[in-house]
Amino acid sequence: MTDRVDPHPSNDSHNGFPGTADNVVQARQILGGVHFHTGRPTRMTAPRQLPPRPTHFTGRTAELARLEAFLAASDAGEPATLFITVLVGAAGVGKSALAVHWAHAVRDRFPDGHLYLNLQGYDASPPLSPHQALENFLVSLGVPPGSIPPDPDARTALYRHVVSGRRLIIFMDNVRSSTHLRPLLPGTSGSLILVTSRSQLSGLVVREGAQRIVIGPLGPQDANDLMRSILGRERVDAEPVASAKLASHCAHLPLALRIAAERAAIHPLLPIESLASELESGSRRLDVLTTYDDDETTAVREVFSWSYRDLSPTAARSFRLLGLVSGPEISVLAAAALTGLPPDQAARVLGGLASLHLLEVAGPDRYRFHDLLRDYARERVSEDSEQERSAAIRRLLAWYLFTAEEAAAVLDVRRGPTPFNRTPGDRPSPALAIGFPSRTAAMNWCETEFVNLLAACRQAAEVGEDVVAWQLPIALRSFFQLRPTTDWVTASETAVAAARRLGDAHAEAITLRSLGAALSYRGAYEESLQRNREALAVSRGIGEDEGWCLNSIGDCLVSLGRFDEAIDQLGQALIAAERNGDTSLAAHSLENIAPAYSALGRYDEAIESLQRSLTIFRDLGRAYGEALVLEKLADTYLSLRRFDEAVHFASQALQLHEELGNRLSEADTLRILARAYKSNGRVAEARDHWDRAITILQDLRHPDAVDVMGDLLGP
Repeated sequence: MTDRVDPHPSNDSHNGFPGTADNVVQARQILGGVHFHTGRPTRMTAPRQLPPRPTHFTGRTAELARLEAFLAASDAGEPATLFITVLVGAAGVGKSALAVHWAHAVRDRFPDGHLYLNLQGYDASPPLSPHQALENFLVSLGVPPGSIPPDPDARTALYRHVVSGRRLIIFMDNVRSSTHLRPLLPGTSGSLILVTSRSQLSGLVVREGAQRIVIGPLGPQDANDLMRSILGRERVDAEPVASAKLASHCAHLPLALRIAAERAAIHPLLPIESLASELESGSRRLDVLTTYDDDETTAVREVFSWSYRDLSPTAARSFRLLGLVSGPEISVLAAAALTGLPPDQAARVLGGLASLHLLEVAGPDRYRFHDLLRDYARERVSEDSEQERSAAIRRLLAWYLFTAEEAAAVLDVRRGPTPFNRTPGDRPSPALAIGFPSRTAAMNWCETEFVNLLAACRQAAEVGEDVVAWQLPIALRSFFQLRPTTDWVTASETAVAAARRLGDAHAEAITLRSLGAALSYRGAYEESLQRNREALAVSRGIGEDEGWCLNSIGDCLVSLGRFDEAIDQLGQALIAAERNGDTSLAAHSLENIAPAYSALGRYDEAIESLQRSLTIFRDLGRAYGEALVLEKLADTYLSLRRFDEAVHFASQALQLHEELGNRLSEADTLRILARAYKSNGRVAEARDHWDRAITILQDLRHPDAVDVMGDLLGP
């Protein structure tokens, strides 16, 4: 659904908020309701997102002292001053390990929580945009996705409002540039802003006064201490020259040192001198480490090869194939799909790779590469045939597609018929199915996999898997309707391009309509109307039914205030629905046409349409649509000053929202009830319902809580 704002408001202002809305919108007059479809909001909690404290951490005494000094200075500084600490250095030098270690050491000083985000500045996949990063932070801070504005400046303003006055650790890892980071900075002091980057971030130092610490390789003694912590003091001290040589060949990089020491640990009878000699003979180097002198980098790739050569054939193949993944991390089930292994075996393989430091643990049953090791895995994947590599990518993409479809079926908010069918041979093994038990589980999966799913959409287009490239964004439409980010537009544009490359007019019509919906959710109604009309032309060209296209066009016309045209298009959609027996299309067309009738003063027709729509939604068992219509009915009766009816329908809507757990929708319905009671002279009840609405908004730290309270409690 889309916003409906009367371009010719009267003095009798009335606002209705049907649907599972997570936003509060202020306007002089809104006819028919404002709809922001979103998932279940959560209460504000203090996030605890720091990665696990690194094991065998040694050294960095000087750097830790400087960090403590910076923190002391920030606590004693001007209240308005923003203190930012930046750790910069080459790949593999241990920036993130140092930052994580110190963040854990000082976390108790920041009682309001700890935010962490890998901005993927130097990952294989594109960097996480500030726009998406802000959304991730806001959701982590308890702001419901539907309450997050699409405009970048508004999103930054909301973020700064939410973190203002709180003491948080805000840890931004793997930042590419100052521009990448700047929108994520709070507006006030009080929080610890911790940043890691390979870039010097000079702009941040100059403009924002960031405190920069350059992290180099470990010193000889610290490198020796790291090996002692892994191998034991006696073994290292028994071969001091060989141990020093081994550390030198590892360029004193903590990542390489850990791998070398772990190799020595699993070969307790092998002299350290033998390992050092093996490294000394290595002739290749990782290109990413060209900032170091040749003598220091000669053996880094060779260090990785030690662990790789010791892998079983199955583990080695899995390691190589993981290098093909475009997303920043992977779950056990996704890895099982990629490799073709049973899930339990995939879990053991990934755990084994992590124990050898060839993978990092990203969360429960989730793993990621260090970027140097990803590069190494991609070098080694040439050992597999092109046919095997392509098959692995197809299996992974198919798993993402079908799991997204499973989630969509549970979320049950997509409109229109099922847009595609896959043959049984394309379907992943039943052992890889998640089997979502609830809408919450489906939403959680989509949230967790969101960046990986977007990466899969891009990768499908890049590798020529155009069927998946158009179907995956469509499978995600239910989620996008609950979380309407700008990524929906990008993914839909990818889908349209893929459909056109295939010459599949059916797919083109579906993807154009989805793109129209994505644009509508952003408020780009004219462009949305254009895309929906293109979809209609394509559908007519191939003789497909045009009902859903007409419904979308009518919805856009309502949003544009072109009510007579909207009624005509939606009337044609109703005729198509009746002709085809499509009750879902009929319900939505009736729901959409009602605000147009109301805007023209045809309230009886509006109420009749909503009652018919309500009956259909109830027959279909669609609580989502039912709640939407109930709030619209309440809003319509409120505008007619028929307060008893408004209370009746709003009370039903409130009960549904409470059962669904949509707390901001509860607040919207409570607002309608409060206005109805107040207009009916029942001031005490009005205040009670309004207080309950304000409590919900304040619990969720909704940015409009104060302004809306003043607006609604005013004269």
